[in-house]
Amino acid sequence: MDTKSINSKIDDAANLAKDLTAKASAKVGEVAGKAGTIASEAGQKVDDMAEKGEHRLQETAEKAGHHIKEIATKAIHSAQETAQKVVHSAKEVANTAEHRREELTGKGAETK
Repeated sequence: MDTKSINSKIDDAANLAKDLTAKASAKVGEVAGKAGTIASEAGQKVDDMAEKGEHRLQETAEKAGHHIKEIATKAIHSAQETAQKVVHSAKEVANTAEHRREELTGKGAETK
């Protein structure tokens, strides 16, 4: 296999890693936005229920709202952590591919 073919495959892998990183980042933003919207809507519904109900219903609604917000916060945090891991892994793959390409390019130039 010649150096150009290897370099081409490494470049393809690096480009794929960059694409995956961009997609993962966009997906995290989307998930975080949806979770925030859901948490806000749920909080508003809980507030509406609390206004209509008695004191006990209000306490239950407040607890439910608190749990919903906790769950949404955990989901956002988890999505961000996962995205960071994906981005980090993709960057590592891209860096490894770049270093390998440089090694092969350097070795190819030295042997000529």
